[in-house]
Amino acid sequence: MIDCDVHVQIAHPEEILKFIDPAERDWYRSQAYLLGLPSYPWSNPSTWFRADLPVDPDSGMPGGDAPSIIRDALDGQGADVGILTADDALSVGLMENAYRAAALARAHNDWLREDWFPHDERLRGSIIVPVQDIPAAVAEIERCAPDRRFVQVLLAGGSERPYGDPRYLPVLEAAAAHGLAVAIHSGMEGMGLAHQPSGAGAPTFYIEWHTIGSACSIMAHLMSLITHGTFRRVPDLKVLLIEGGIGWLPGMIWRHDTNWRGLRDDTPWMDEPPLETLKRHIRFATQPLEHTDGHDELLWEMLAAVGAPDILCYSSDYPHWDGDEPKWLENRLPEAWRRPVMHDNAVAFYGSRLDVPAAR
Repeated sequence: MIDCDVHVQIAHPEEILKFIDPAERDWYRSQAYLLGLPSYPWSNPSTWFRADLPVDPDSGMPGGDAPSIIRDALDGQGADVGILTADDALSVGLMENAYRAAALARAHNDWLREDWFPHDERLRGSIIVPVQDIPAAVAEIERCAPDRRFVQVLLAGGSERPYGDPRYLPVLEAAAAHGLAVAIHSGMEGMGLAHQPSGAGAPTFYIEWHTIGSACSIMAHLMSLITHGTFRRVPDLKVLLIEGGIGWLPGMIWRHDTNWRGLRDDTPWMDEPPLETLKRHIRFATQPLEHTDGHDELLWEMLAAVGAPDILCYSSDYPHWDGDEPKWLENRLPEAWRRPVMHDNAVAFYGSRLDVPAAR
């Protein structure tokens, strides 16, 4: 089983700060626990984390060091590979101060490389970058790419512009040139430099954001990347969309296909239906796979019509409260989908950087 979304927590900020120039550390300390990262205006009223996980006694968090990830997310869930993704640090590309963002991104990437990867050969990682400073973001990809334990560049769902916008093209090109996927993880909408998570303004409650905010940003990036012709400009680009749900996909992509047929003059470079581009270049992490109140067969039929199971890769979202435990998800999937979704699709998607055989 390949888990495409295992979140690491900054339980002890000094572990990150040791990778930052000593002359700059006091600035981050002055920003308190989040080190200057933008924070959510909406808060889960209970907890962000699974209640059954052991927590660090000082921070109260699970997943704050490599041994706990190995115990809980790898051994505990039976993972062959766990791809580490940032949690709070996902918002580094939305910090108002681009210089501090670049330094913090470098430190987080070095933290994974030095303090996480050596603990277990099953661990892979995500490069975070300061996309508010495109040259600095490209330079960070170039710096980290030689370490093949990094398998993707990680961007936040919250953003200044959808990622098909030409300003982001150098970042996408740099990732593709090194065989790195680009993962867009929902979250951080309405924070820092990001726009609000809905077309109607800011939600009031956490449940509103959790229902529409995370999905809306992923929809926008999907639409933007295809409509701008990004995959024609960067033919080797591979994109994984994480934690935006997937039940909405059939209606969205069918609507996009319909509009493509009627509005060809608007984007003449689009020479095929959007669904065909999606099938070749884009994958979706499974968590959260929507509950259907007993209508799973209808969900499978609709997803099959837009490319499933080939477009799906398993993710647990460890250690969050709404994560999907692998055995539960595997048992829910149609039998013929289980091996592709839980293992083989991710192996094919990430390729040689994952360094895992195609069959178990």
